[in-house]
Amino acid sequence: MATRYIGLKEMCQLTGKSHPTLWRMWAKKKDSPAPQKSRSGTFLGWPEKDYEEWVEAQKVNNTR
Repeated sequence: MATRYIGLKEMCQLTGKSHPTLWRMWAKKKDSPAPQKSRSGTFLGWPEKDYEEWVEAQKVNNTR
């Protein structure tokens, strides 16, 4: 089964965050899943499964 990747624009819309904020969240703070690249270094995006797991984890953390 093929993995669906969420692109940068879609990720910004889903999270309500800007590109720089998303970058800070995964690159500096490690608060969100990291986007993936192909072996050649081409940006693929965020695997949909990783995003869904992250959203669920955020819900659990916010209820505590």
